[in-house]
Amino acid sequence: MEEREKVVKHMWDVYNNGRRIRLPRFWQEAFEAAYEELTSDVPDVVEAAIAKIARMSIRSVVIDPPPVHSTNVRELTKTLKLADRGRTTQISKRNSK
Repeated sequence: MEEREKVVKHMWDVYNNGRRIRLPRFWQEAFEAAYEELTSDVPDVVEAAIAKIARMSIRSVVIDPPPVHSTNVRELTKTLKLADRGRTTQISKRNSK
């Protein structure tokens, strides 16, 4: 459950700060419904809302842990693209022989 709560906190951060990122429907609806609790000045109220969303996400969302750093994600994406280009080049060379 602790891992789910970390994901909820990460997604809440994305919801608040990532204006260009469109969240999946579950997250969008959960944060809209719990907005008052999540923005409360009372830490126990915020934690209770996070825990509730985490419990709901077990039934609704299959998740991987959030990335440690977004730069790691960019690097991985870049590496995968380069690997894919290399594979395409290798296939093209084989087919041209």
